[in-house]
Amino acid sequence: DMRRRHTLWSLVIGGFFTWISIYGINQTQVQRYLTVKKKSQAVKAIWLNVLGIGSLLLICAYAGLVVFAFYHDCDPITTRQVEKKDQIFPLFVMQVMGDYPGVPGLFVAGVFSGALSTVSSGLNSLAAVCLRDFIQSGCSIQLTETRATFITKMLAVAFGICGYGVVFAVKYLPGVLEAALGIFGIVGGPVLGAFTLGMFFPFANSLGAFVGTFSSLIFTMWMGFGQTVAKAAQTYDGARWSPKMPVSTENCPLAWYNYTVRATKEPFTPFTHLELYEVSYMWFSAIAWAWCVVVGILISLFKPTNHRRLDRRLICPALPSLFAIWPRRVRDWIKNIYDEIGADLEDVTKSNGPGAVNMGYIGEKRKEKM
Repeated sequence: DMRRRHTLWSLVIGGFFTWISIYGINQTQVQRYLTVKKKSQAVKAIWLNVLGIGSLLLICAYAGLVVFAFYHDCDPITTRQVEKKDQIFPLFVMQVMGDYPGVPGLFVAGVFSGALSTVSSGLNSLAAVCLRDFIQSGCSIQLTETRATFITKMLAVAFGICGYGVVFAVKYLPGVLEAALGIFGIVGGPVLGAFTLGMFFPFANSLGAFVGTFSSLIFTMWMGFGQTVAKAAQTYDGARWSPKMPVSTENCPLAWYNYTVRATKEPFTPFTHLELYEVSYMWFSAIAWAWCVVVGILISLFKPTNHRRLDRRLICPALPSLFAIWPRRVRDWIKNIYDEIGADLEDVTKSNGPGAVNMGYIGEKRKEKM
């Protein structure tokens, strides 16, 4: 059931598309891949990152188990010691290690350093994409290196101010981690679908990719933000689809019982609740990807691109292998199409193993020889 918050299938399938969109087509990751000389170095860096992020997730999961074991009979949310679940772990650090000088400060420094490193790379990526794809390519504006650097810095400042403004909306979100993964799915799923159309469907055209991406983005935004509004309107059945572990307050200190009970918020009306708003955030990326690919294919079929005039390097070499278990007639048809890609293309730039060497590290004289 896709409405259940966490299931085996939502974590496996939904998590697959979420992490593929992060590590495969996200600008913050791709610009890191381009800083190395060879493709093999980027692959090695990804495997090392898998070890690092895997260890980090295991530590976070273990920390969550420890916090639950510590507060299972004294819930700080029920006793109003904290307002949201994101504040439980800082409270745990202060209660357990608050008497050790420097430890709380080290914890806060770690949180801020991790957040700032992510934000800085994101702002840099937004500024670079805006400059290259919209200003220089889209508007055909030629800029000197000095002027381009200045505009990039100003764009980073502007995006930083916009990001700071979004902070005021965080209080309406259910949780930082859930919101982050949900936004990654809403935004990354359509982009992953567009890349899938370009890499695995030789007949796809630009109109199909645009309509598929834009419609997928609108649909998943409607679904994701509709769920947030449904929770605020108290029409989302959290006890059914997102059940919480049992907790109590029987062993809380007496001082924790001295709090004022907040008045129950009245649900705002009118609000039309749809079952679409109950879909787990773990499925956002997979749904967005599927929507983009299907719509993009249907639109592209009206005026398909001539695959014989495509640059063969733009199509994934693994395309025929994806149909290895299909009937022989289908396999042969796909293989023939793949062999015909680029047959009528002229002046194709030849290189020694496309993608094996980062051309940014190659001198102009050597580029001419290649």
